[in-house]
Amino acid sequence: AEAQQFAALAVANTAATKELCKDMVKLDGVVAGLVQYVGNEQADSIGRQYSAMALGNLLAERGTHATIVKAGSITSLIKMLKNCCDARELNSGKYAAFAISNVASNRQYHQQIVEEGAIELLIALACCEDPDTQRQALAALRGLCTTAENRPKVLQKGILDPLVLMSKSKDIDIVREITAALNCLSSEEENKEEISYRAISTLISLLMSADSDIERHSCCAIANLMEVTDIHSRFLEECGVPPLIALCSSPDGPCRTEASRAVANLSSNPELIDMLIQEKALGPLVKSVEQDGDNCRFAALAIANFATHAPSLFKIVNSGAIAPLVSLVSGPDNNLECRRYGALALANVTACEAFHSTILNEEGPEALFALSNSYDDLESRRFVGCALANLSSSTANHERIVEMGGLQPTIALAYDRDGRVHKQAAAALRGFSATGNINTKIVHEGGLEPLCRLLLSEDRDVLCETTACMCNLSLGDENKFEITKSGAVAPLISLIESEDSTVAHYACECLANLAEMTENQDFIAREGAIIPCISAMRSRHIEVQRESGRLLANLGASNKQFAADAIIDAGGHDLLISFLLSQDTSCQRVGAFGVGNLCTHDHHRRTLMKAGSLEPLTSLARSGKIELDIRRFSMLAIANLAACFSNHDDFVAQNTIPMLVSFSNSADPEIRNYSAYAVAELSRNSDMMEIITDEGGLEPVLYLARRDDTSELLKKHVLPALTTLSFLDSNKMPICTNGALPHIIDCISES
Repeated sequence: AEAQQFAALAVANTAATKELCKDMVKLDGVVAGLVQYVGNEQADSIGRQYSAMALGNLLAERGTHATIVKAGSITSLIKMLKNCCDARELNSGKYAAFAISNVASNRQYHQQIVEEGAIELLIALACCEDPDTQRQALAALRGLCTTAENRPKVLQKGILDPLVLMSKSKDIDIVREITAALNCLSSEEENKEEISYRAISTLISLLMSADSDIERHSCCAIANLMEVTDIHSRFLEECGVPPLIALCSSPDGPCRTEASRAVANLSSNPELIDMLIQEKALGPLVKSVEQDGDNCRFAALAIANFATHAPSLFKIVNSGAIAPLVSLVSGPDNNLECRRYGALALANVTACEAFHSTILNEEGPEALFALSNSYDDLESRRFVGCALANLSSSTANHERIVEMGGLQPTIALAYDRDGRVHKQAAAALRGFSATGNINTKIVHEGGLEPLCRLLLSEDRDVLCETTACMCNLSLGDENKFEITKSGAVAPLISLIESEDSTVAHYACECLANLAEMTENQDFIAREGAIIPCISAMRSRHIEVQRESGRLLANLGASNKQFAADAIIDAGGHDLLISFLLSQDTSCQRVGAFGVGNLCTHDHHRRTLMKAGSLEPLTSLARSGKIELDIRRFSMLAIANLAACFSNHDDFVAQNTIPMLVSFSNSADPEIRNYSAYAVAELSRNSDMMEIITDEGGLEPVLYLARRDDTSELLKKHVLPALTTLSFLDSNKMPICTNGALPHIIDCISES
């Protein structure tokens, strides 16, 4: 037995030289002999211990694992563990645990170790009073816990209470192993509640151990636990916040990182943000962002969480956090995760317009632009898009952001496949487009193409932002033709009938703006806008009614027959006439303008009269409470209706002529001219000359004749009217004496 002891000890000592391990396991009989001796319960106890130590030393070299495990070492070592319950056999347990801890560094053998019952044995061994044995048992358990599925098993087997008890050990190595084990166990979701209930006060006390390894593992375990919001109150009850915040300033970098992670997890709970700031967490976090480089990601995340709480924003800005955050985001060599959380913090701060100037002064937008092309990091692009959308909400920022080169990054983000990214980009472009000179730049720099693509989105929010942006762009006269030829018209037409009233409103408004340009009117009509537009005019939403009506009214002004014919054929004129009767001023204006435009097409004048347009037009023209523009549009429409001889009997039947004569003396030049023109048109009809004369209609016609700027009007309309009226003897002298004769003679001379 003594010889066996010395032989085993010699092998163990030799195996302590790592470079020799691989060669030793290749020697015939070495591994097999050691394994067999360890597993032999009848063999000498000390010899078995040395043999286990030899296996442990050999297993320290990872390249030997396969050979040694294949020889049955795990079974033999666990058999040895089973025999160490007797205090006299603790050394056997220590060496067996040592060997198992080394083989447990290789996860592929964990299942066998667990299945053969090692967990319970190692936990029992860890509860012994010998520090070395405790240390080896804990190391083996910690190794097994690197496999996630083993962590709940270890907890279920009752490791927590022994760990809590052993945490009071004065052996620093044991406490390190304990905190490392708790760290590992706490990373498993199903363990967190039990660990927090039974060990959180232990972890908090270990935060103040003054040992960097213990503090780091304790911080990490607490950070893991704080991922569960329900545990936060327990942590606060145990007064864990002050020591945790103190460790945010630890001289040990990894410890600071884990402390910051724990604070970040706590700050995800909005109810705790005020308390964390009162406990002065902000200062160490800002300092970490300034100094910790790639290790400051959780500090930046914590600040970002603080910034979700509006009352905290002033304190964040006042702490000087903006400059280091901008520097963090702008550095191309900085860790991408750090930059991402820095961008999130800036995005959250931009939610408050009061701090926009601070971010702009620190050149925050340029830092965000630099991060916007992070094609491999979706979250970064989302946060940049959010920040740009927030900054663009204030017109005061537009010029500066554009001067910094902000349009191209924003347009690039609008191409992004991710819905959240291109929605934020569309919102930013919508904001920028509210500034007149910038909306032209958006078009010139290629903003229309991605916006046209986004018009095909099925996302309601994306469509709201995009149609609103297109609406703003369409206000610029320079943009109207470019938008029309960009391919935007067809999708905008399809959105006229959107179930979302906001989208429908903006789509109608944009098309109505485009249709203000004569060159676009026929194209929009031929793209199929008229039927959906008429349908939208029946919407229960007044904004949609107004803008769809305006679109139809503008299309009716087309100098091509297609649009007017299509409107009449589809019954659009009836809706425009109904708008004349609306209680909404904007609808009245649209109705008067639209009917007036259709009246310029002579072959539709009779149709419009039959549809009952004259009475509501007359009513609007007479009203002193109606806006002047509406009265003008109404009177112009009446004048055009009067140009159709077939309508003249309706003018008489509805007693409209006295009103026209009366308005020919209006103080408003346009109303006066339109009403006089209407009287002149009626006067061309010989059947009407006596009625016109009796109502005093000669003077309005003479008024037109006396004007110096209407020679064409005189020839086309006034001369025929005067000719007809001159057949009445009562009119001959007034025509000669009231200033019309010189103009008539001039016309004869010109001819």
